[in-house]
Amino acid sequence: MGASKRAAAIAVAAPVVLVGALLAVPVLAVAAAGRETAPAGGVVAGIPARVLAAYRAADGWCPGLRWQLLAGIGAVESGHGTTGGAGADPDTGMVRPPIFGPPLDGAGATRRLPVGPWLGWAGLAGPWQQAVGPMQFLPTTFSAVAIDGDGDGVADPHDVDDAVATAARYLCGEPTTPLVERSALLRYNRDEAYADRVLAAADAIGVGAEKPITCPVAGPMRVSDTWGTPRPGGRSHRGIDLAAPHGTPVVAPASGELEFGENPLGGLGFHLWGDDGTYYYGAHLAGFATRSGRVAAGDVIAYVGNSGRSTGPHLHFEIHPDRRRGVPPSPVDPTAIVEPSCARADRLQP
Repeated sequence: MGASKRAAAIAVAAPVVLVGALLAVPVLAVAAAGRETAPAGGVVAGIPARVLAAYRAADGWCPGLRWQLLAGIGAVESGHGTTGGAGADPDTGMVRPPIFGPPLDGAGATRRLPVGPWLGWAGLAGPWQQAVGPMQFLPTTFSAVAIDGDGDGVADPHDVDDAVATAARYLCGEPTTPLVERSALLRYNRDEAYADRVLAAADAIGVGAEKPITCPVAGPMRVSDTWGTPRPGGRSHRGIDLAAPHGTPVVAPASGELEFGENPLGGLGFHLWGDDGTYYYGAHLAGFATRSGRVAAGDVIAYVGNSGRSTGPHLHFEIHPDRRRGVPPSPVDPTAIVEPSCARADRLQP
């Protein structure tokens, strides 16, 4: 966010009053790693492009605030706005379906907070308060420090631009005060373990984050961003579809160990355990072009088809960062990684 817009936003917002901690609802566990900074124009694995833009816009809200810290909060709180199959609208930044934390009814370790005058606020249905939106704000906290991050005239906790900008303001306290990360996080949520998780997530962003891949379809194709769309049986789509003519070569997106398989849903598919630490999965293949074993990025491994439960020839493609054998699935929206990798005139079709 530019300095002029930031100053204007501060001028019209309520005075900063740190009225209470936010509710942490951890959904991801990210291993600690050395601190690195991803280049400003890069694709960061695991963060949807629209959400990444909101994080970057709030970078440097106050001295010492890095956008990765905001992304660490977003990762722990809502999987970058993807909990429950949610996603941020590419135009408005609104996260739908809305994300709510558990009712604060006193069960477990939660506080007991009746909804009271907040009934209906941001969709709260009562009888208890809930944390709201991709950054999981309690209504009192958001209302006290809200920022209209995208300048549309409304500060909405479900709008990723507003939620991230408000989180930045909450962390900073004042825009001229240098940030002490752990202290700021403990204002956000008074839990040392929570601060540890967020810092680990923030530090891990940038480590292996710049992961350009080889476009997995070697020919004219079209990216269909179907990530998170509902599927029969209460499932949601955990990949994207790359539509291409039947028989178009499918290539290894990275170097690694390749395995083939088959199941009723995905039909013929490949499993690639990348040397980059990422697991790649492709399905609905027409056939295999090689045997299981060692492959290099760009090797032809299969062909686009419509095996299994398919609506037409396409490659169902998933990316699971930092997943090794024996580790549970961890799919992320691969659109922001696939589109730049496939954006050549002879590859990406309208």
